[in-house]
Amino acid sequence: MIRITLLVLLSLSSLRTAADVDFSSLAWLEGCWSGDGLGGQIEECWISAPDGRLTGVFQLVIDGKQQFSEILMLTSFSGQIGLRVKHFDADFEQWPSDQGVGHTFPFIETGDGYIRFAGLSYERQGDELLVTLQLEDADGTVRSQVLRLTPS
Repeated sequence: MIRITLLVLLSLSSLRTAADVDFSSLAWLEGCWSGDGLGGQIEECWISAPDGRLTGVFQLVIDGKQQFSEILMLTSFSGQIGLRVKHFDADFEQWPSDQGVGHTFPFIETGDGYIRFAGLSYERQGDELLVTLQLEDADGTVRSQVLRLTPS
């Protein structure tokens, strides 16, 4: 099983409030995206809800077998914007590190075609969606992983 530990680089006190983000400006993220990355094929799909939040699903497939999946939600949690993720193994067992509310990436900023969180960013460049993760390896080394996705 691939084990990925995602870093949170900012304190909760630096989070911005829901009033700071117009979720309708993130329509460029909606739809399904796919590409190669993390040692296999990845897919991610985003939909918007009437209340403005965005919900996504992600999966990593290696050698024809799903390794893990995620449910993602981009919204305001207790008045603070964030991207919350819950990871599941191939048997749909939640990762022990995500018990409870999961992992929340605190919001940093958004602009024309991008949104950044502590440890994670999404950027639309033409027909590509670039997803940049800050990953921590088992030895504590932090590295950036860029995933290049195209509409699927």
